[in-house]
Amino acid sequence: MSGCSAAAIELAPTRAAPAQGDLTLARTFKTAMRRVASTVMLVTTVDEQGAPHGMAASSVISVSMEPPSMLVAVNRDASMHPVLARTRRYCVNVLGGGQLDLLAPFSQSSLRGQRFASGDWRRGIDGLPFLDSAPAAIFCEADQLIDYGTHTLCLGRVIDVAFGSEPQPLVWLDGAAR
Repeated sequence: MSGCSAAAIELAPTRAAPAQGDLTLARTFKTAMRRVASTVMLVTTVDEQGAPHGMAASSVISVSMEPPSMLVAVNRDASMHPVLARTRRYCVNVLGGGQLDLLAPFSQSSLRGQRFASGDWRRGIDGLPFLDSAPAAIFCEADQLIDYGTHTLCLGRVIDVAFGSEPQPLVWLDGAAR
């Protein structure tokens, strides 16, 4: 910070910890994160036999423009996790407002068999499934897989990008897509 000395910076008082009882730090953190709007995305990959796999994701961020890169957080219990860990290739499909119907199969394991049954799915680089009408489809190759907590952080280098419909994003807010 230009022109500021360390003595001039006052730190805000620390907030009290949540009350004990049924409120745990994990629960209050989850509630806080539900208040952060994020774009709804479908992350897809393909296994060694060419079968498509995918999941809904909101924990996806761009990391750098040089080199272009994306980070996806994948729960290690997700059915897609072992495939992604082996193949290290994935596509981030940004969902548009008119694609809400695609969300349920990718976010509920009981509907797994319906994941690629609707939508205008095509195969892109390395056979990765992507939505032709998605506002953006970003193809990545993992440079690093980092286990943290219950998830693996998949840091990928962008290898291709495709554009479909005009951007009218579908967003998560307070536990629902809007």
